[in-house]
Amino acid sequence: MEKSSKPVFVVKAKRKTKKRSRKVKNTLFKPIPQAMNVMIRGRSYDSLTATSSPVFNRSGITQFFGRGGSYIDSLFGLYRYASVKAVKLTAKVVNTGSEPIILAIAQVPYDWTTGSPTLSELLDQPLARKTVVGSSTGKDTAQLTISTTVAKALGNEFQASRYIMNATTASSGVSDNDQPVFMTGLSAFNASTAISCRIEYEVEWHVTFFSLDSV
Repeated sequence: MEKSSKPVFVVKAKRKTKKRSRKVKNTLFKPIPQAMNVMIRGRSYDSLTATSSPVFNRSGITQFFGRGGSYIDSLFGLYRYASVKAVKLTAKVVNTGSEPIILAIAQVPYDWTTGSPTLSELLDQPLARKTVVGSSTGKDTAQLTISTTVAKALGNEFQASRYIMNATTASSGVSDNDQPVFMTGLSAFNASTAISCRIEYEVEWHVTFFSLDSV
């Protein structure tokens, strides 16, 4: 067979070039969020000297009760409301007396102490925790930690809306007698024996601040 004398032309495929994006960012920083999730620490201290036992101390779960910690005033200057989502309490005790001390924490209703309860009744509560602080001549320090979410403490998450705080209620709290709190109890082994100690209560609040405000 005779080869064709006609020239053969090869057409090269054109390369597709991507158009460069010329989008320009309007701002360097993001606007203030409509809500802010933060963890805040609050601390308070107590001192007992030859005090009759048992001694009880209440720490809020759904509300601060005036113990919201650092930057609360600043955050309430930016946001109108706050809602607690979870909380952790750590009680640290230094025994300055000669008698060992029982340290216990449990979740109970706000008005649990109105009936003059005993430490044994606190220990009978579900999920109660206990440790012993040795006398000042031996192991004289101890700490105990307990934590929960507000949804778990209330049983239903939707009930948390009852305890939404503003700047005023954050310092005082809503006096609902059935709202859950952490109750810390300290007692000698013999309830008629006085105790002496120093206590630090450290609370970690996991909080949502929302509704931007203008002051």
